[in-house]
Amino acid sequence: MRGVAAVSAAALLLVSARHVSAFSATQQSEAASLARLILQQSLSSPSGKLTFSPEIAIPEPTDPTALLLQATEVTKLSEKVRTVAKANAALVAGSVNALKTFCVEQEGARGNFPGPVPAIALSDGTECNLEVLADIAAAGAVGIILPVNGGEEIDSVDDVADGEGVLKTNFAAALEAGLQPIPEVCVVGGEGVDSKWGEEQVTALVEAITAECDGVDPVGIVLTVNIPESGTDDDEDEDGDSESSSSDEDEEEPVIPLPQVPKALAKKVPILGSVRAVAGGGRMGLMTRNLKKAGFTGAFLRSECVPGLTSTITDLEAVSGFWSAAISDLKSVKSKSFGFRANMAGIDESMKLPNEWYKYQKNVMESGALGDISGDAAAVELDSENGDYQGF
Repeated sequence: MRGVAAVSAAALLLVSARHVSAFSATQQSEAASLARLILQQSLSSPSGKLTFSPEIAIPEPTDPTALLLQATEVTKLSEKVRTVAKANAALVAGSVNALKTFCVEQEGARGNFPGPVPAIALSDGTECNLEVLADIAAAGAVGIILPVNGGEEIDSVDDVADGEGVLKTNFAAALEAGLQPIPEVCVVGGEGVDSKWGEEQVTALVEAITAECDGVDPVGIVLTVNIPESGTDDDEDEDGDSESSSSDEDEEEPVIPLPQVPKALAKKVPILGSVRAVAGGGRMGLMTRNLKKAGFTGAFLRSECVPGLTSTITDLEAVSGFWSAAISDLKSVKSKSFGFRANMAGIDESMKLPNEWYKYQKNVMESGALGDISGDAAAVELDSENGDYQGF
């Protein structure tokens, strides 16, 4: 019978989490190196496109029935994340057993297309001892998120300095266990963040994090911008005539102020932005497009994006369906708000094949290939409190 497999060849070196200390430093270094190679290929795209990695929170079973369902539901979720969503990586929050189930399913796809999705474990940074990290690596994860400054927001580069050496200790312990540590730093968003965290400041921030990690470049850094709730709902045009006069013009997409990542830095160390916008109204798409414009390498789609999420094991099917649809939509280059308008009154009857051209346009519009052209989409009533949403 086939034994439990891991997401990467790195984890194959870890036969038992309890006996990780029995391996030589060379073997542990090889495990971390293989994990680094896997994540380097997953967190950045050679074509320069944004990568998408969803956060999947796997709840703990609360009753015997849920316990029996967990393995099946996690396996189905893992398969969908790989085959339908085609995620670049997956951030997994849950027990080691749930993580192991996810990774075993991924390993079963090795040699096929699409191949295994690398699993990255989430950590609050407080329990990163070698035994815990070894368990995570043995389960099949190749990376782990480590919070900078205890997960608290930083106001300047100086806040990265850790007098107690927590980040440095956890970083070294993760590498020793064969995992690639990925630091996550949080900054305050809002107006002026793009100037406060310009290209020079972001470069200095990455250098400071690298220094705290004993001079080792992380395989990636998560830069989370905590965007305050805006009051844009009150900024509507009070002049109805002015609004109608500009309705025929293309509206400029809102710009979300974000830290500016220089291209040279992103090529050296992938910079990943967190997306926490709840799905609906194109909010997720707007955030990811702004991340791309700001120079970010990829997007970590956090669990807050899933509308109506509850902490039951039966929700995993809905979660896998959501991420499959959301990531497919975010990766699509098709227009999300494409309108079609044609003025046929000006066509000269003497033109060749005017009727055929008109019929062609009409057929295309009625086929639905251009999306909803009825203009009634906004009239659909949505129950947002129970998780209804329209557009990502």
